[in-house]
Amino acid sequence: MSNAVTTRNSLVPTNLAEAMELSQQFSKSTFVPREYQGKPANVLVAIQWGMELGVGTLQALQDIAVINGKPAMYGDALLGMVRRDRRCLGVKEYLDGETAVCIITRLNPLGEKEEIKQTFSVDDAKRAGKWGTSGPWKQYPQRMLQMRARSWAIRDGFPDVIKGLITVEEAQDMPPMKTVPVQPQQTPSGPTIAERAMAAIEPPIEAVEVPQGPPEPVEGFTLRVPGKRPQPFSVQMDFADAYNDLLLKVRRARSLPEAERRTKMKALEDANADTFAVLDEDLAKELHDKRLQYNAGLGAEEKEAPND
Repeated sequence: MSNAVTTRNSLVPTNLAEAMELSQQFSKSTFVPREYQGKPANVLVAIQWGMELGVGTLQALQDIAVINGKPAMYGDALLGMVRRDRRCLGVKEYLDGETAVCIITRLNPLGEKEEIKQTFSVDDAKRAGKWGTSGPWKQYPQRMLQMRARSWAIRDGFPDVIKGLITVEEAQDMPPMKTVPVQPQQTPSGPTIAERAMAAIEPPIEAVEVPQGPPEPVEGFTLRVPGKRPQPFSVQMDFADAYNDLLLKVRRARSLPEAERRTKMKALEDANADTFAVLDEDLAKELHDKRLQYNAGLGAEEKEAPND
C-alpha cells in the first residue's frame, strides 16, 4: 500500500488493491464500529462511499452505517456536508409546538435564493406508528422529530450532495429488507476442467494440506478443495478465514495467468456451495463479494453477475 496518498491527514487508497488491503486492516481493528469489524467488504464499500461524498476514510467509517441492508449516514454528518456546500446560505431548525421545522436556504442554478422547508409533527409520527415506541422515539422524541424534518429538507434541497443517502435515524425506522435465500449450486458428478486446474494450484496451499484420500461426509462448516479431503470447522468464522486465505493465495499466484486465477477462485466457490448455504447470509455474501473484488483486481474484462 506504498502508493496510497494522504489528503487532509486522511489516508486515501489510489487503486482497488490498496483499498482492499486497507479494508482488511481496518476490519481487524476494534477502533472501527462493531458492524465493520471482521467485515472487510463492508469497510471497502464505506470507504468508497466516503470518496464519493468527499469525506475522509475514518470519517466515513464513523458516520456511514448499514441499516437494514442499506447504507445511511448520521443526521449530523449529512448536515455538516450541506453546510460545507457553497450554495448553502443557512440552515434553521426549531420546534413549533408539536412540529419540528427545518428550513434550508440555498442558491438555485439561476443564482437566486431559495428556501426548502420541511416539517415533521407528532401527528406524523403517530401515523407512522413511531410515537411512543420503545427506543429513541420514547427517550428523545423531540430529537427524532428534528431528525425527520432535517432529513427531508436535506433530501429535497441537496440530493446531489448526499447522493441518495438517507439519515441513520430514518433508516432505523424502516422495515428490514426482504431477502431471497441463495439456492445451493449443484456440484458436478465428475472433476471439471476448473476443478483439475484448482488441484494444480502453484504454489501449493499449505493451509489445507491433508493426506490424500476420497471425500468423506463431515459435519459442521466444511471447506472443500477439489482433489483434496474435506476439512471440517465447528465455527463458521474459522471456515471463512481458511476460505479467504485460499482465495488470497490464488489471487497472489503471479506465476499463473489472470484468467486461470479467476477460474480457480470460481471453482473453489462452486466446490463449497453446500457450506455457503448454511453460513450466516451476510457472511456468505461477503465471501462471494470478496471473490468478485479479487476478480476486478485481476482486470477481468467482463464482470460476473452479482448472484452468479
